[in-house]
Amino acid sequence: MIIPLDSDGHLVNLADIGKVGPEWRPLMMSLVEEYRSRYPDLASVYVRGSVATGTAVLGRSDLDLVGVTRREHRIDRAWVREASERTLDRHAAVVDIDLAITSVAAVLGDRKSGFYIKTQSALVHGEDLGPRIAPYRIGPEAFSHLFNLELDLKVVRDAVHDASDSFAQTLIMRLVKRVLRAGLELVAERQQVYTRDPDMCCDFFGALYPEQEPAMRGVLDLMSDFSDTADALRRIDSCVEWMAAERSRVYPGELPKFAFIDDLGV
Repeated sequence: MIIPLDSDGHLVNLADIGKVGPEWRPLMMSLVEEYRSRYPDLASVYVRGSVATGTAVLGRSDLDLVGVTRREHRIDRAWVREASERTLDRHAAVVDIDLAITSVAAVLGDRKSGFYIKTQSALVHGEDLGPRIAPYRIGPEAFSHLFNLELDLKVVRDAVHDASDSFAQTLIMRLVKRVLRAGLELVAERQQVYTRDPDMCCDFFGALYPEQEPAMRGVLDLMSDFSDTADALRRIDSCVEWMAAERSRVYPGELPKFAFIDDLGV
C-alpha cells in the first residue's frame, strides 16, 4: 500500500479504528488492559500497521500497538513477552505481537517519535495526540530506519547468540523489514513516494539503484525462505554496508538516534 499525499504534499493517515477487523479486536483490547495494568500513567494506546488499515491477514500479519505514557519509561521487555503470551493463550491465537512504549513528551516534541502516531496509527484507547502533531512531508524527519541500520544490525547480531531459534527468527524478520524499508527511505524523497510494503520498497529502491536490486531482493527472499541465521545475517550485512555508505552521500550529517530494540518497533 502506498501512503498518499494530500494537496499540500503531506502524508495522509489511512489508519482508522473502524477498519480493524473483528478477528483482531479481542486481542487488541486484551493488550490495552495489559498496558493499563503495567503503566498507571497511560495516556493513549494506538494500533498501527496493516491491522489499523484493514489489510492485515490473521496468521501472517503482526499486531503492533504503541502505548503512550505521561512520564518517560523504558520498555519492559519481560512484560512485553509475558503480556503477549497471556493474550495469545487467552485467545488461542498465533500472532507476532509487538508492544512499544513512548511518552507524551516524545510524541509531541520529537518528530521521529511522533511520525508513526501521526501517519500510520489509529487511537484505540485514551487521548488522541495526533491532531497536536504537525503534518509530515516525505523527507528525513519521516525516516526512522535509514539512519539506524548499523545499530539495528549490531543489536540483532548480539541478541541472536543467546536467543532461542524462534526468537532469533523473529529478530531476523524484523531486521529484514527494516532493511527493506530503509531502502525505500533512501529513494523516497527523490521519488516522492512512501510505503511500508516490503515488495513495493524493493521495487522503488530498484528503480533508482538497479545494480543493487538483486542484493535487496536477496534480503526480501528471506521473508519466505529463511532457515540459516548466519546466511541471513551475511546477506543483510552486505546490504547494510552499501546503504550506509550511500546514505552518507545522499544525507550527509544525519546520525543514528536509537536501535530498534528500544524504539517503536518495525
